[in-house]
Amino acid sequence: MDIDKLFSRGKELGIEEMEVYMAEKCSTKFKVYKGELENYNLSKEEVLSLRGIHNGKMGYSYTERLADDSIDDLLFNLIQYAECNEREHTEKLSAPVEIKRKSRINRLKLYEEDRKIAFLKSIEELAYSMDERVYLVEDCDYEEYERSIYIKNTKGLELKDSYGAGIINLSVVAKNGEDTQTGYIHRVIDDLSQEYKNDLINEAVRDAINMLDACSIPSGDYKIILRNNVAANLFSTMCPVFLADVIQENLSLMKGKVGKKVGSDLLDIIEDPLMDKGFSYRTFDDEGTPTFTKYIVKNGVLKTVLHNNKTAEKEGVNSTGNGFRISHKSSIGVLPINMYIEKGSYSLEEMIMSLEKGLLITDIQGLHAGINTISGDFSLYSNGFLIEHGKVIKPVNQITIAGNFYDMIKEIQALGDDVRFSTPGIYYFGSPSMMIDRLTVSGN
Repeated sequence: MDIDKLFSRGKELGIEEMEVYMAEKCSTKFKVYKGELENYNLSKEEVLSLRGIHNGKMGYSYTERLADDSIDDLLFNLIQYAECNEREHTEKLSAPVEIKRKSRINRLKLYEEDRKIAFLKSIEELAYSMDERVYLVEDCDYEEYERSIYIKNTKGLELKDSYGAGIINLSVVAKNGEDTQTGYIHRVIDDLSQEYKNDLINEAVRDAINMLDACSIPSGDYKIILRNNVAANLFSTMCPVFLADVIQENLSLMKGKVGKKVGSDLLDIIEDPLMDKGFSYRTFDDEGTPTFTKYIVKNGVLKTVLHNNKTAEKEGVNSTGNGFRISHKSSIGVLPINMYIEKGSYSLEEMIMSLEKGLLITDIQGLHAGINTISGDFSLYSNGFLIEHGKVIKPVNQITIAGNFYDMIKEIQALGDDVRFSTPGIYYFGSPSMMIDRLTVSGN
């Protein structure tokens, strides 16, 4: 599509300012099952979003058909959106800005497809060989993606960025008599390294095997260690409480807390869009604002919440470079890129050894139904291990852990040195294992 032609036609129709956002995503997906390649898919998607100001109101439009004969439809849809837009605040387009940082290199592109398939097959083969109780490698799949972003507006802004990575999912079923247990792990990868392979196999198989013959425990208040994967998924679900648009809609108890104590002295939360091995890598946001690494929480004090241009103007502050779209069909909201809690100084083993009695939680389920992101209350079905006198005693299942997120982050007593990230999605959050003073456990 001829962008200059689009802008020229828009001005003829009375659209005062315009901006195009173009995204291209290429992906490769495949899985292996019992040594055979299954479901090999290649896809490529090119989309365009247009936003512009018409009669003082912002309008949006989009298309998956990037041809000149789509221009009028795009513009008329934008005008119709603007005419129906009843929001008092009008978004503003960004002025030109220079981005000097380089895009991230996707090292996976250096490998032939046969090498990637062989890498995945070797993971499945090794998972079966780890223990005779491994009954089934249920899922062993690979996805690699490459994404390019291009923004241009009528104020002279023009930026381009690209990034890519891979994701491997591994799910293992262990069986002992009639008892079966599942271990699941995912990893965002940037290379076909032995380290990634060992990490995937060891954790998935270990979790499945170690949970065999699990049972419930008596209800009560327990000192809790949330393993890194559990803490990461819990914080990922609560990520919106740090976003300015959510806060301004009174949907977060972080409102009015900037500069105030909200967590334990040990709690440092960072957002790093420029993380070398992150799920995404963005040098600018979808409004053209440069991104940067920042503390959201430092020593338990809320230093900032995340802003786009619109929310920042309401607060009289600068955008934090977090104006992003969920998809090309959506308007610009506020989203984080690669948020994580800084690691502590303890190994998981040292944290376990420090407990006289407590629980290590290794898996939680029902996150979206079991957490109220406004109040922070949660009640989650969980699995893990009972700890007594600094030792793991037995696997535990059929329990529920309950508490309040805002209270919990004030009661962090120790942090591990083992940061791990949540399942990739809209909110990608990393956390070390953490010890919590106490949570309520419902068991038998």
